[in-house]
Amino acid sequence: MKTIEITIKGVSPLLQHRFGEDAEGASRQGTRRQLVQQKTPREEAEKVCYRTNDGKYFFPGAAVARLLREAGGAHKLKGSRKSAKFVVPAAVLVAEDAIILTNGDGETPIPDFEVDSRPVVIPATKGRVMRHRPRFDCWSASFAIEVNEDILPPDFVHQLLIEGGMSIGLGDYRPEKGGPFGRFHVISWREKK
Repeated sequence: MKTIEITIKGVSPLLQHRFGEDAEGASRQGTRRQLVQQKTPREEAEKVCYRTNDGKYFFPGAAVARLLREAGGAHKLKGSRKSAKFVVPAAVLVAEDAIILTNGDGETPIPDFEVDSRPVVIPATKGRVMRHRPRFDCWSASFAIEVNEDILPPDFVHQLLIEGGMSIGLGDYRPEKGGPFGRFHVISWREKK
């Protein structure tokens, strides 16, 4: 296993929408429309952002694992017709569960977010509702991954991260889902000795 320290920097804003206990409880308390009318857009956005216990904003490490897996779908393994999508989860482990969002400098945690308000279509009902989500305009993040070199070479995983940063993205309404948000560049890729 080889440990790699990575820094990414957003080239488009990052949009978040965490599904939590509040969303689950909403079905028991009444309709979403009734609940939303009781809250301001800022309160709605606060409810759906990812935050650590000490108040820092983050995104789940599982999002990076998913991005790498989906980027692997565009590649075939050498000597096989099998897609790399099914091998990436066995070869790559994201070390952190919560990846702290930092300002563009890669060091200082982001102090606050902008509220992004736009209508969305609920696929199940085809209904349109206004959704208020946290948006981070200037963001970066640093995290570590472990790559099993016996399964995939680290250079290939680096290529997947670069491709995924531009074509798949992180967060809500990302390129994979038809939106412009959550795209990034890989700023630093350093193998730990």
